[in-house]
Amino acid sequence: MSRLPDHRYGRLAETMAAWAMRLRGYRIVGRNVRVAGREVDLLARKRDLLVICEVKARRAERYGGPLEAVGPRQQRRLHEAAEVLMAGDDSIRQVRFDVIAVSGYAVRHLPAAF
Repeated sequence: MSRLPDHRYGRLAETMAAWAMRLRGYRIVGRNVRVAGREVDLLARKRDLLVICEVKARRAERYGGPLEAVGPRQQRRLHEAAEVLMAGDDSIRQVRFDVIAVSGYAVRHLPAAF
């Protein structure tokens, strides 16, 4: 894994995160989706719940862990994306913002992170 270029490691982390969501009963409805000029790493559904999921990967925590990397600015941008998504889909009754942190091969899912 340490030999993977950063962009390939990031893609691997997103794939691992998608599988973690599937194993928890979510249906992945989009990956790297552009919404109102923002990119959403994963969109997942479970009944009338839409989960907007930010995936953060770190090989080492020398500069902070992956969960610390989702700051207020990014949270605001994801909230803006959620507003656009909800306006376009009447079946969405709830929205939740999750973070999935990938460190090495370890996957940690933090539901309702913000």
